[in-house]
Amino acid sequence: MRLLPGSLYQNDTARKALTLALIDEQYPKEAWIHVYTDGSATNAVLNGGAGILIQFPGGHTATSSVATGKHCTNYKAEAEALMQAASFVQDSADPCYQVVFLSDALSVLQALENDKLPQLAKTLQMVRQTRRVVLQWIPAHCGIPGNERADELAKEGAVEDQPENSVSFSEQKTIIKALMRPRTNRDDYHTMSREQQVNLIRLRTGHNRLNAHMNRKFKLAPSPTCACGQEDQTAEHILQRCPLLDEERKEVWPSPTPLQTKLYGSRQELEKTTTFITSAGLIV
Repeated sequence: MRLLPGSLYQNDTARKALTLALIDEQYPKEAWIHVYTDGSATNAVLNGGAGILIQFPGGHTATSSVATGKHCTNYKAEAEALMQAASFVQDSADPCYQVVFLSDALSVLQALENDKLPQLAKTLQMVRQTRRVVLQWIPAHCGIPGNERADELAKEGAVEDQPENSVSFSEQKTIIKALMRPRTNRDDYHTMSREQQVNLIRLRTGHNRLNAHMNRKFKLAPSPTCACGQEDQTAEHILQRCPLLDEERKEVWPSPTPLQTKLYGSRQELEKTTTFITSAGLIV
């Protein structure tokens, strides 16, 4: 990984000029493939997206937006962006021998250097079999066009349909700490009772006692499917669609209510959600 000398002590305008000058000097576009990557997650822990912009010496470009999971940190989204980009370059038929990955994800680049991302390291090593590879850190949010475009693509990925994804123990801690951290007036979670908070954490993160999680994670449920037989028993299913709970849902929410409101709305909305869980006799 290469850093940008002096960039941390400059204002945005100076950082942008310094970065663009370094890219032009050390990685001229006529001789290098430029790969910009970025990751994004709502409130840094939910609905992840990876953005990739690849600029080839011939002048053509390739872009990609990828959803990285419902429960996803910025760190994981940024690592996934690098992984996807490396795989794309590995499969590319472009004859250019040199490729530079330009990323503002310093924590990911440092983790890679410290052998904490073995799968990403393996993918990059495969790229190195046929190309010269450089990982170059660049500063964020100072107007570098390629970086700004990768950021836009990451945000686009974050609003796509999200896959159910496994979450490591360290990621669980990050997500739970973020959800428990006092927020603005838009989230009254931290003002509720301990029991209500626990239920909401479990519904928000997906780490709960519903069939989908208990079957896939611990094999303690015979099937991930809900008792209704229509789909997996997840928080979204019980709060939005389960026909066995139609009566209880209509009692609490007479009109259709988005899942986002039920899980991240006002205190009044959050209390409706915990009331529904109690009235339905659910153990989450």
